[in-house]
Amino acid sequence: MKTKALGNKQIMSENIKRHLAQKRLNVKEFSEIMEFKYTTVLDWVNAKTYPRIDKIELMARYFGVEKSDLVEEYSEVSSTLSEINKISEQLDKPRQKIVLDTASSQLKEQKKENAKVVSIKTEQQKQGIDLADLVDDSKVDWDKWVSFDGKPLTDEVKEAMKKALGKQLEDK
Repeated sequence: MKTKALGNKQIMSENIKRHLAQKRLNVKEFSEIMEFKYTTVLDWVNAKTYPRIDKIELMARYFGVEKSDLVEEYSEVSSTLSEINKISEQLDKPRQKIVLDTASSQLKEQKKENAKVVSIKTEQQKQGIDLADLVDDSKVDWDKWVSFDGKPLTDEVKEAMKKALGKQLEDK
């Protein structure tokens, strides 16, 4: 978790360093390959200055990324999505359809799993029941409840939860 937002120079610096590391290049080698002045690239990497748009375009082309991958704050999620898009764009249409169908299937499965997960707090609010009602089988449909892995609760777990809830009520 970041405590403060990075400035544009810092974002550019981090992104250049990340791409250099992926290519296993140091600043000197990169500046020579790109025919950029070494001290200029060093200033970018040290977040002292910000490159002009023409230099950003050249770097993006060299690294094989979008310009946004250099100027925007790096995110593992957006990086993964970006990779999926880059690979998918290179596939023939029938193979792109397979990627889309797979992603749709995964999303549907995820939604189904998430729908199974019920928290005590949510169930209390939704059904308008209080904690005492959770130990009363006539007021709660325990068969709708699932464990953290999405599997139905066993009878033993249901009884243990009722006992724990009952104990919590006694302690109040």
